[in-house]
Amino acid sequence: MILGIDASNIRAGGGLTHLKEIIKCGNPEKYGINKVIVWSNDNTLKALPDSTWLVKRSHPYLNKSSLWSFIFQIFILSNKAKKENCNLIFVPGGTFLGTFRKIVSMSQNMLPFEKLEQNRFTAWKTRLRFQILYFTQSITFKKSKAVIFLTNYAKNHISKKIKLGNRYEIIPHGINLNFLYEPKIQNPICFYSKTQPFKLLYVSILTVYKHQWNVAEAVIRLSKEGYPVELDLVGDFINDSLEKVNKVKRRDKYSCINYKGLIPYDELASIYKNADGFIFASSCENMPIILIEAMTAGLPISSSNMGPMPEVLKDGGFYFDPLDVDSIYLALKEMLDNEKLRQQKSLISYNNSILYTWKECSDRTFYFLSTIAKQS
Repeated sequence: MILGIDASNIRAGGGLTHLKEIIKCGNPEKYGINKVIVWSNDNTLKALPDSTWLVKRSHPYLNKSSLWSFIFQIFILSNKAKKENCNLIFVPGGTFLGTFRKIVSMSQNMLPFEKLEQNRFTAWKTRLRFQILYFTQSITFKKSKAVIFLTNYAKNHISKKIKLGNRYEIIPHGINLNFLYEPKIQNPICFYSKTQPFKLLYVSILTVYKHQWNVAEAVIRLSKEGYPVELDLVGDFINDSLEKVNKVKRRDKYSCINYKGLIPYDELASIYKNADGFIFASSCENMPIILIEAMTAGLPISSSNMGPMPEVLKDGGFYFDPLDVDSIYLALKEMLDNEKLRQQKSLISYNNSILYTWKECSDRTFYFLSTIAKQS
């Protein structure tokens, strides 16, 4: 059996991590897949590990802009897959408009399917891009022999928007074991001071659906009430959202809000391990890898109650409405005031995080693809 993978639109981020890890941990021959052919640009292919069963294919169009990659996918890839005698094409990027009929697609981005979240963006070009993705991914999911989702939330939400077939599978991503750190013994809030504050961490790009400015407002309110707490914001930014955070920071008389900027991924594990607690205030996720990293790092977590966060974190979090500063403040206050509950919930979330491994993700993915490929 020969499996093709359309990675024509995978260049960086979570999509590239997913592709690297399922290949690195994969044993497709166990499931009857003798050869896997990946089509992508040179940089992506170089990032993929080598294997006896893996064949890497590039094309001049794939090393140009995204538009040229799209043209390659529509007009060229299907013929190449037929010449290679592919039994199935896997589309982890979510969009495939070629003529090859037997495909399995994957949903990794919720923004095309969440209109309210799209409307938070002020740039019309960004909103238009999400609308185009909604159109292309809807077509792809409808014509797929099966669809892989990362969470039940994503499957349920998207199936309300478009009519899907009966074949689907929930296969969550794995987690980098560099983040693995057993929960610390939790101290009462009186243990901390202005010179040694309780360090809250929020890792994520500063953007419209992450609501860092609301978190900052809540932390300033806690500082005003005498709580020895600091918030470290880590991640890249879009200009509008950075300005919102800076506007809040200008009112910070307690110097409790720190924006650290973008930190290399290889250094993030130590950032997690040096924190005392974590906060995640996103209102739109498909599968919140950052949240799972914090779970794996053994941190007590205060989390958004929207999207798939309760599905992933379960009973291991202090929940809030990310659009409501009062709600964030109350959740953080409960977390700070109750060290026993902090200890209990951090252990629950840590134990839940161990379920997310790349080996499990890889095995389940190749098994499912093999099962669909064998069907006539």
